[in-house]
Amino acid sequence: MPNCFGQSPPLPSAIHPDATEPYSVFDSNAVAPPIDFRPQQIDQMAEIPIQRFRKSFYQGAEVLGGHLFDTGSKLGGLDMTFEEARVSFGVPLGSLENILGLRPYFRATHLNGPSISISGNDLDVPETLYETGVTFLNQKTWTEKISTTIIVSPAVRSDLTTSEGAIRIFGLGLLNYQCSDVWKVSVGAVYLDREDVSLLPAIGFTWTPSPDLKFDGMIPRPRLSKRLWKQGGEAEGWVYLGAGFGGNSWAVSRDNGRKDQLTIRDYRLMAGYEVIRAGNRGLFIETGYAFGRSLEYVSEDLERDLDDGVFIQASWRF
Repeated sequence: MPNCFGQSPPLPSAIHPDATEPYSVFDSNAVAPPIDFRPQQIDQMAEIPIQRFRKSFYQGAEVLGGHLFDTGSKLGGLDMTFEEARVSFGVPLGSLENILGLRPYFRATHLNGPSISISGNDLDVPETLYETGVTFLNQKTWTEKISTTIIVSPAVRSDLTTSEGAIRIFGLGLLNYQCSDVWKVSVGAVYLDREDVSLLPAIGFTWTPSPDLKFDGMIPRPRLSKRLWKQGGEAEGWVYLGAGFGGNSWAVSRDNGRKDQLTIRDYRLMAGYEVIRAGNRGLFIETGYAFGRSLEYVSEDLERDLDDGVFIQASWRF
């Protein structure tokens, strides 16, 4: 049958979700079929899907960390280091085709950067910024071809010295249409609740021409992935190239005691290696280049450009 791009798809292939997304923990509910150990069945054995969803309320934990190195001296430079911890839980609402996920998390971002005066304005930044909240997720399959993804994540983003404007809500809504085994299109919106950008369209497609290759053309986070190895239904390793929109907004207290909103923004290109294991386990490590970096305070309408940066970050799911 022709797909939604007017092309006839190749043979069915397994689609492997992006494990770094907040909803990827519950993307697969496939069960391995009975195995015939005759020689001609070796290829089918190799393509047993990875069982991502644990058969329990507890879905695992994850720790992340990384560092961004400022490559210049503009405004004195701004290096950033972060640590994050997450715990995931999942509740099937009647079946594995309708999942409610919950993920509490805590993140600390440490800044080593500007504390200078420009035209009478003090460009000071806190030493540490915090974000803590709970991510709620629902993925539901309505028909063989139509599914939806909804994510709502209320959180506190601040330096923990003020509560003014500290409560923020991230939201994502997607309508997905599976045109064929190779093509899927999605349309929706992502609500960032940031001072610089509040709302962005989330639109694009996923192309999986073979089990070893996947292109996720979703804006604002495209990604090209290539599988390097696979161990039946237990584990597989991928390399990837991607792009993204970084930064966030936090409620802070300035050095003079004023309550303010700090926004740090950048755009990112990255490459990484990821291992996906059954039961929502695995790891990834990635490095990349951050450009278009800026720092902004709302109260003074003060925005300053920063030099580009190089970053490295990693995650372990267990």
